[in-house]
Amino acid sequence: MLMSKALFDQMPEKDVVAFNAMIDGFVKSENIGSGRELFDEMPERNIVSWTTLIDGYCKIGDLAGARTLFDAMPAKNLVSWNAIIGGYCQNKQPNEALKLFREMQSNSSFQPDDVTIVSVLPAIADLGAVAFGGWVQKYVRRKKLDRASNVCTALIDMFAKCGEVEKAKQFFDSVPDRETSCWNAMINGFAVNGHAKEALEVFMEMLQEGVKPNEVTIIGVLSACNHGGLVEEAQKWFKAMGDYGISPRIDHYGCMVDILGRAGRLEEAEELIRSMPYEANGIILSSFLFACGRHGDVEKAERVVKKAFEIEPWNDGNYVIMRNLYAKERRWRNVEEIEGLMRRNKARKEVGCSSIEIGSDVWEFVAGDRGHPHWKLMNWVMEQLQLHMKGDDDPLLA
Repeated sequence: MLMSKALFDQMPEKDVVAFNAMIDGFVKSENIGSGRELFDEMPERNIVSWTTLIDGYCKIGDLAGARTLFDAMPAKNLVSWNAIIGGYCQNKQPNEALKLFREMQSNSSFQPDDVTIVSVLPAIADLGAVAFGGWVQKYVRRKKLDRASNVCTALIDMFAKCGEVEKAKQFFDSVPDRETSCWNAMINGFAVNGHAKEALEVFMEMLQEGVKPNEVTIIGVLSACNHGGLVEEAQKWFKAMGDYGISPRIDHYGCMVDILGRAGRLEEAEELIRSMPYEANGIILSSFLFACGRHGDVEKAERVVKKAFEIEPWNDGNYVIMRNLYAKERRWRNVEEIEGLMRRNKARKEVGCSSIEIGSDVWEFVAGDRGHPHWKLMNWVMEQLQLHMKGDDDPLLA
């Protein structure tokens, strides 16, 4: 960037294209401050300049800065709308993404394209707003956007994450030319909803149709095996990865450690961690600790806990597992040490958050927040669901 900036500074006349190229370079190198300074120096700004900087702010997680720029734009196009909507989705602010999506439809002349749809569907999935997702599916079909593989994949993923796995499969079956990403979304969709058998059936169908699996496919297969307790099946496909030209990544090792740990095969899990060509990360160590806690093996837990604390000192789950293991053996001094370490490292559970779709709106509720205007409604819904689960018939839920 230093050489580019030097060349830019030497230019006798700088047009908007040169400014945009330089701003884009600063944004890609995550030097947003310099990009903003150059943007303020521009004698003439166009939509590309504004959108490039908005995208940069989104990438560093400064949504307030991105939104300020977006609101100040004298003119917007579909790309700028997509940039800010996508930014909210990528930064886990799904409600804001959906609000802007609705605003774009209501207050602008632009219609969502495939980029908009792919950006907004993860937000719908995060909020479980399945009714809104159904509307998006109808829009996609009406506008013939369902021919794009990325849109098909996003729709399958959205329905599956909302728990509507049958709708996901119906849509999957309607896709004529399914690319690997579509197969992966369906396999993973079945897996995360606990349908191991169906996930593996889709995987076998994929192989029979001659579609080559990739790294993501195997993650979905191993996830399905994990949910179904299919240890031998998981080991078979883990070993077969090389047959498809796939080298196991740390994610695949993590899946196998979790599968073996949940099955109580702690020695095999520990040996796999030792034999990995990677340094164990926090996810793998926490997974192994969970397995040790589940099966009451304090000795094996102690062999990895120090490293787990070093890698993720904020992870409250690791402390709780060790505290409970020590308490079970009445090792009260160790319990006190763990609690003290937990306080010093400021590890505490995050506040729970739920959402509910009311008409065309999605409301978020934080645990213990009685100041929300709809907290009484949320409490009532939860009470009705509890009655329904107990078998008490409620006419309002009939």
